[in-house]
Amino acid sequence: ERYLVLPGTTLSVAQNLCDILNWYADFLEKQQGDDYCSEGFRVLVRSELDTRTADIPVVHFTADVSGGESDREARQKQIIQKRMKLPTSDDTERRTKAWVKRVLVGLGICPFTKSNVKSGQGLGDMGVPVANIMYSYSEALADGGENDVYLLMADVWGAISDMISAGPAGKNGVSSILLSAPGFDDDFSLWAGPVFAMLESGVGAIEAEEMIGVVCFHPKYVTPDGKSWPGFGHMHSLVRLKKWCNEHTLQPHSNEIPLTDDEVAAGGAWQ
Repeated sequence: ERYLVLPGTTLSVAQNLCDILNWYADFLEKQQGDDYCSEGFRVLVRSELDTRTADIPVVHFTADVSGGESDREARQKQIIQKRMKLPTSDDTERRTKAWVKRVLVGLGICPFTKSNVKSGQGLGDMGVPVANIMYSYSEALADGGENDVYLLMADVWGAISDMISAGPAGKNGVSSILLSAPGFDDDFSLWAGPVFAMLESGVGAIEAEEMIGVVCFHPKYVTPDGKSWPGFGHMHSLVRLKKWCNEHTLQPHSNEIPLTDDEVAAGGAWQ
């Protein structure tokens, strides 16, 4: 068990953060069912506020560990081998910058990004200055076990803390972060489900919606169908897109051929 003192926050914020961590623990138990602790080395972390302190929030962490030392060592060796196969942070940054230049800038997908170095152009009237893009990297793995989602969250919030500390103005000011986690490239459901939910909830938990916004991308991203998952928050579902398309394009008694679902989804993706 461990204790974490949070003198710079409130009891309500600390409780919100505990709720997110415990939600993930419940998610893992439900996902794995009765077999969760039956195979290999597993760690399940839960948290609660220590009620012995009334003014300064203190979080009490407990870890439910299954498996022996040999299981832990075997798991650790597997994770090390998998991480060695990931692209390096330098390679990932070069590829991410190339993507920004080709897609966000070249295709005009983001009107507020005019280069792969700085962003925030055109937002001066909203009080947002042009500043640097921070490129960050996480070596967390989608198949590295439940601990790697904790590692990803630590990397994300570490980068956000650096951005807030740098501020938005000046030579070292930061306007946005692009954090790449190539270890999740092949697991869209985990990225679009619990990972994105925890990232969004984390912003709300610390009451920082006016300072921080989270947008996710993924190589296997698809336009949300409105049923299986809600989307990342920056794209509309196929159901909504079809409704708008029918309202604004098809006229009564028109010979116009209706668009297919794939065509509507493609239009939404371009939008």
